[in-house]
Amino acid sequence: MKPHVSDFERGRAVVRILVVVAVVCGLCALLFTQENSREQMYLVLASFACVIAVIVVARIMCICPHCGKRIVSGVLVLKVCPKCKHSLITGEKIKSKR
Repeated sequence: MKPHVSDFERGRAVVRILVVVAVVCGLCALLFTQENSREQMYLVLASFACVIAVIVVARIMCICPHCGKRIVSGVLVLKVCPKCKHSLITGEKIKSKR
């Protein structure tokens, strides 16, 4: 049986995939299509759609499992909730170094 994966971890994984797809679509539109072609337009629209999806997924799924604070900026790099100082992966309180 697989261990339970929190919504935050699942959201982080989805955000990571969507960011990569958006970058790939943007680069393909820039490098491999003719200027002002339909293919370029479709790739740019796909890139914008992925960026919008990143924002929506981050708002819906990237919530601290302990305090419920929405974490939108820095979702790919944060390991500790900025509000309650609990680990976003394990949920344990992180001791501050003083």
